[in-house]
Amino acid sequence: MPSITDLRGWSRLTAAVADEVVVGTVYDMHRAISDGTYRWIGPVGRPVQRITDAVTDNVYGLVRVSIRGVGELGAMAAGRLGSDTIASSPAAEKARAIAHGVVGDDRIAVAPELDIHLGLRHNGVEVATDPASLRAAYPSASGRVVVFVHGLVDTEAVWSARPEAGVALPDLVDRLDATPVLVRYGTGRSIGRNGADLADQLEALVGGWPVPVTDLILVGHSMGGLLIRAACITAVVEEQAWTQSLHDIVYLGTPHFGSWLEKAANTGSWVLRHASTRSAPIGTLLDGRSRGIKDLRFGMLTEDGWDDAPIDDLLTGRFPDEPWLPGVTHHLVVGRLRAWDHHPLNHLFGDSLVRKGSASGAGRRRQIAGQGEVRVAHVPHPHTHLTNAPPVAELLGDIVAAEPAAG
Repeated sequence: MPSITDLRGWSRLTAAVADEVVVGTVYDMHRAISDGTYRWIGPVGRPVQRITDAVTDNVYGLVRVSIRGVGELGAMAAGRLGSDTIASSPAAEKARAIAHGVVGDDRIAVAPELDIHLGLRHNGVEVATDPASLRAAYPSASGRVVVFVHGLVDTEAVWSARPEAGVALPDLVDRLDATPVLVRYGTGRSIGRNGADLADQLEALVGGWPVPVTDLILVGHSMGGLLIRAACITAVVEEQAWTQSLHDIVYLGTPHFGSWLEKAANTGSWVLRHASTRSAPIGTLLDGRSRGIKDLRFGMLTEDGWDDAPIDDLLTGRFPDEPWLPGVTHHLVVGRLRAWDHHPLNHLFGDSLVRKGSASGAGRRRQIAGQGEVRVAHVPHPHTHLTNAPPVAELLGDIVAAEPAAG
């Protein structure tokens, strides 16, 4: 169940979404239909239109104020229940992650209780990166550290989930005498901003780790892989030291060239906004998805990447591809919907969300350059199974085992 703090946030967020998304969209559609009707009637209908528009504005305004008020009352009522005594359940944390990933920073700002900042997690509890906190959380720390970064609308719990015939990758790493470290972040935030925060966390982690870090391995699922690449950009620009310990990066179904689904959402919303005044509010509603999702259109890695391109224009966001970080082996895991490699569904949808060219960083029109060694592995598993797929476990096990043990 959600904590009392979460209940306050959910009350405010639900009211904000009902106000801006539901009521706002209905109001815009109402006005579009009304305006079209009165244009057809002509000048004779304008006096009546002014009256009906005023009534409509007042009614919708009252509804919106009432909804916001109910949200605040709900938050106050939750506060009267007392202080938090238990942590949120995994299901509540997952719901919070979904909300952040879908609506993003702008709407989460009205419910700061539901915000998620990037940080390390151990057994569901946030871990600070000062030396004392790291020693307490990882008393048996190894010099070999494997950091896991989840994908869109997920939490670090995705790595421990065990579907049928699946493998918990952090447990595998632990059995190989390396130390797994899990990251949680709000996926609705821009990839560039989260990537910069990840770089700072890694710098603090390596600097404060209980023993010298000899081998650092990063594993990113989907959006998490893009965060890792964005973190590498920050590390190079700011001359951070953690990349000196970095040997391998594993990308699981990472949309280096973007996801076909976000491109479809962008195209659909643009068409709706331009098709007619009646469909435009629905297009605007679709445009309310988070900045993090929009960054997945073409794999945007920088915070300022949209400065020269309106974010909701048709298929904007194309940019020169950042090269692979040199001195590191980049392992690109490409999944697929169907076991047979040449199945038509694999060609159309890839692993369900990311096509082969995007996951492999080698498309027909785009190719990621750089001096880092690149290895591509194809596995017969869909996107959501890559975090636990046996072939992925075998690959990661080989990578970890290949590094010399350090304590």
